[in-house]
Amino acid sequence: MSGSHDEVARLLSLVPYLRAHPGVAISKAAEDFQVPEARIVRDLKTLWMCGLPGGLPDDLIDVDMDAVDNEGTITIGNADALPRPMRLTPDEAWSLLAALQLVADLADPAVRPAVESAARKLREVGPQFGPDPVEATADAGADPRRDWFARAAAKGWRVRLRHRRQDADETTSPVVDPVRVEVREGRSYLLGWSLDRRAWRTWRLDRIERADRVGDAVDHGEPPESVEWFGTVPASDEVTLTLAPSAGWVAEYHPTRRVERTAEGLKVTFAVASRAWLADLLIGLGPDVLEVDPPAAADDAVGALRDAARVNGLGVPGWD
Repeated sequence: MSGSHDEVARLLSLVPYLRAHPGVAISKAAEDFQVPEARIVRDLKTLWMCGLPGGLPDDLIDVDMDAVDNEGTITIGNADALPRPMRLTPDEAWSLLAALQLVADLADPAVRPAVESAARKLREVGPQFGPDPVEATADAGADPRRDWFARAAAKGWRVRLRHRRQDADETTSPVVDPVRVEVREGRSYLLGWSLDRRAWRTWRLDRIERADRVGDAVDHGEPPESVEWFGTVPASDEVTLTLAPSAGWVAEYHPTRRVERTAEGLKVTFAVASRAWLADLLIGLGPDVLEVDPPAAADDAVGALRDAARVNGLGVPGWD
């Protein structure tokens, strides 16, 4: 990732450099950018395919590759548009405005004023676009718990949660030092240090029934960029499915703990936080599930689905 970042930064710097130094030697450019000459030549071949939208010859940066190959010098043309202020088409402005609306919906309260300010400025510089043609929102942003936990993290509170598992009536009461609220696939999660587990954990906000301040948080170091999903699920709640090759997509779509290729297809190990989730997965995959280990996991999962269906007055086709 850092290599790609450096490459983009160098390409963005290379164009104004070459415009200010027409006919510069490749060796000089390589020395100034502290890269090999071959790297500069590859950058020029990349720039050759860059330019304004449209992709026509007059839209692209013109690099004199004959001079590069024969004389070892660099001259570019048709790059005058790059220093100009960016102009947005109506579609681009509307897309950016929709993105800002979503960011404002999901952002930390401390960031939200800056996002809303950017949206106002976008509307001011583009009056010709008329009223907002789009309105974007995220359901995750409507949860008032997001603001409460964001404030708790900002003020350094220690809190006790009342957290409910997905398919269980019982609740847990972990003591947590909150760090931030993050969104994954449209749902909000609290990231914090669990004093009970002595490790970083996440809790889904819509399953937190209550939170009370119980003291002041302490510094536990830099939190990770992400925490393993279902990290609190013990190994005893793991299940391993042997899947046909046609079901290989499951290993990419769902969080897994281990994936092993076999002669039959794939062996995929999941942390099962919800028996109902496992039942849905098994029923959806059908004959693509070649083996379940431990076998009792399948019976337990289908039993949970059957119980839930009966509570709701429904039947489970094929299982009743």
